[in-house]
Amino acid sequence: MVKSNAGRTLDRQRLGHLAKEYFLVIVVALLIVVFSFLNQNFLTGANIQNMLRQAAANVIISIGMLAVVLTGGIDLSVGATAGLAGVLVAGFIRDGMGALSASLLVLVIGILVGTFTGFLVVYMGLAPYIASMSMMLIVTGIKLLYSHSLSISIDMSQSGFLMVGRGNFASIPIPIWMMFVMTLIFQFVMSKTTYGRSLYALGGNPEAAYLAGINSKFMTMSVYVISGFCSFVAGIMLASRLASGSPSTGTGFDTNAIASVVIGGGSLAGGRGKPMLVLFGAMVIAMLSNFLNLMGVQNYIQRIITGGIIILAVFISERTGTKKR
Repeated sequence: MVKSNAGRTLDRQRLGHLAKEYFLVIVVALLIVVFSFLNQNFLTGANIQNMLRQAAANVIISIGMLAVVLTGGIDLSVGATAGLAGVLVAGFIRDGMGALSASLLVLVIGILVGTFTGFLVVYMGLAPYIASMSMMLIVTGIKLLYSHSLSISIDMSQSGFLMVGRGNFASIPIPIWMMFVMTLIFQFVMSKTTYGRSLYALGGNPEAAYLAGINSKFMTMSVYVISGFCSFVAGIMLASRLASGSPSTGTGFDTNAIASVVIGGGSLAGGRGKPMLVLFGAMVIAMLSNFLNLMGVQNYIQRIITGGIIILAVFISERTGTKKR
């Protein structure tokens, strides 16, 4: 039986949709092949494990960033807040607080930081980039003041806390487990719950979301809380891996998170993006950085290349989004 024109058109649309969905997966696979060919150390088990461990913090922060971006916002404070988390948890442990209590207290502070950023956006009417940039400056000042601009070491006797960033479970580093578990949780929340669907609706068409009865103020507040929480989780994990909290930790995570979201198909205009694809977007950045390090490329050259990739990714993302709209 010969397919009708309508049937063939539908098939082409489905193939086009699948191609867009899996394009990033194909890109990651191609990068693995190319980088492995150019440097024999790239595909070794030790290097892959190291690369994933280093990418874990960026992935977790990027998931929080995605939640904000879905509403059409942006959070420029994520790097600074991750650094604050590390400084605070290291300081609390140094001052005699138990590692678990210190970590939980720091996570609560992270939620409060996110809540305040959301308050600036929702109730004070500040543009997201202004509100989050202001929070970035405030948080940077606090962590420098608290740490006296010095790293705070975590005693090696804190084996339980250090296990979070340095330990393994089933021969896989715990940060990698945390990265995948949080990605899967957020993928489920975004795709299978009313909350997740409301986020997409709010970012995709705010007027329709309002008419549908979605509480835009609550939703907008909540995404900054999520972003703050994710940043502080990443900061605690980094402090555990480095056995110290440094005020310089987190530098560059804001741009990396934005890049991961956009490379992963997210739109800075809101309403588009998936946690699993953000994971792959972060992997592109991690693999590129790792490969350039293996090739001995200077850090400033790496920044130039990463910046160029961000520009290209934003251009492609926004062009695609415009065509869809």
